[in-house]
Amino acid sequence: MNLLLRRPSFNLLAIALSVAIAGCGESSVTETDSNLTDASDSGAMAELEPDDASESQASEPDSAGAVPVDSNTTSEVASEIAESYPNIGVLTSAQSGDLKCYTTVRDPQGQVFDLGATFEICDRQASLLDQTVRLVYSEESVADCQSAEPCGRSRQETLISDAVILGDDWDTYSNGQWTVTVGRLGSWDGTNNTGNLTYYGCDRDGNCLSLADGFLVCRNGVCNMSWENGDYAYTLSSELTENGDGDTSLLVWQGETEILRAENMEVIDSSEY
Repeated sequence: MNLLLRRPSFNLLAIALSVAIAGCGESSVTETDSNLTDASDSGAMAELEPDDASESQASEPDSAGAVPVDSNTTSEVASEIAESYPNIGVLTSAQSGDLKCYTTVRDPQGQVFDLGATFEICDRQASLLDQTVRLVYSEESVADCQSAEPCGRSRQETLISDAVILGDDWDTYSNGQWTVTVGRLGSWDGTNNTGNLTYYGCDRDGNCLSLADGFLVCRNGVCNMSWENGDYAYTLSSELTENGDGDTSLLVWQGETEILRAENMEVIDSSEY
């Protein structure tokens, strides 16, 4: 077993410490709308493909407008990408060329990659450069020409098609079936219903989606990182303990109906590792 699965999240330990210092009852953690503070009120997940009959009665979250990614990537290509391309790294350069966007990425181990990307990545370089991002890849058709002039030929290439900003503080959770990376953890200021958390989640088949504008609520020994999208609510709900080994569950709600509860989500990677 990967020993990282046994390692508590430093970020959650820091949150637990801040809550403990604030104390119980009245604290610097401002209590706001109670409908947003319980684990049963909101949730976070990748695109749903439920395993049992009770879960399959619900609609899939992407029907509510969540942003699906990797739509042009087969499971075989996804496996190859996982082995050959960095998932997380710092985008150090991006330059638009005749056929695609040319980028340089430095992974957490310091290895540098020269990677092709869609032109949208170059268009976003003002906000992406020098940021730690979760890279998203897809198979794209690229003109197989010597210049920008049309030549009637094309080829398939694996390109960066999206980049989810993680910032300096991020965690990746997994239970073997669901994997969720949460970024911009440092945007939480200690006040409930604040933060600008990002979310990138995938199921075991490589169906993924990204969300933004997440917020954090801590109360009664539980911290919920939550995202809202139309009718759907997504939450990573973590018990706060002194040593940081509390349980974390991935919850998804459609309206008032819970459509997914994935327990035993453990930190497998982090900006603190």
